[in-house]
Amino acid sequence: AAKPAVETDADGWPVAASWPGMAKPLFQGAPGGLIVVSRETPATRSKLKAEELAHVRAEYGAAVVKETPHTVVYTQAFRHKRLGAASRELELWRREARARVTVRLERLSSPAPECLYLEFAMPVEGRLPRFSNGGMAFTPYADQLPGSCRDYYAIDSWAHYDTPQGHWLWVTRDAPLVTVGGPHTLRLIKDAPKDSHRICAMVFDNFWHTNFVANSHGLFEFQFELAWKSDLADAGALAATLLSEPLIVETPGLPATPELLKSLFTP
Repeated sequence: AAKPAVETDADGWPVAASWPGMAKPLFQGAPGGLIVVSRETPATRSKLKAEELAHVRAEYGAAVVKETPHTVVYTQAFRHKRLGAASRELELWRREARARVTVRLERLSSPAPECLYLEFAMPVEGRLPRFSNGGMAFTPYADQLPGSCRDYYAIDSWAHYDTPQGHWLWVTRDAPLVTVGGPHTLRLIKDAPKDSHRICAMVFDNFWHTNFVANSHGLFEFQFELAWKSDLADAGALAATLLSEPLIVETPGLPATPELLKSLFTP
């Protein structure tokens, strides 16, 4: 019967969820919100400027709640003029500070430059996350060479916020390009943003400075994991665990081979 304390918005979508022992909620604001960055009026790619770009959020319908023995699941459809069918799902674990966000959307065909982001925020204002690239942990904006890219980052899968109130972990399964503080398309920022507690996954980008226009369209699905721990020694190991899938092996009425046992149970 245990389940987290949940605060929802007017449409019934959670904007905060807390478990026993937490001083602050797992997330802040609606997780998995869509922002589309594009130019509303025609322009050549060479004349695009950040101040001329529109940031248009999706519109959301009423959330539907379903309870399972181990989780509570919220589902919500949303609309945007650049999309066909679209929905998001938030699954909250009952007995641990953990959540899974799944976003499904249909991008309509268009060669026009645009960038799609899914936004998340944690209650850790004033903190910079810790990322990892190729197994090497780093803090964006702090551990960078002068002049290197700060608009977005390529990460292994996770962002870790270390605070006196505990550890917040954000994990992306499918979208390794992320931004800190919101969409920064074409801005070429140099300093860390003030809202560094906010992370956006870049799930589509047609602003690439290349010699072609990538008009990817159709159905997309992206999944994210959120977790809180009072103590956390290895963020990468926990991220790998959250992304792992259960393994079930059914064996016939014969002894299991040593090779099988070695593959399954030897780290």
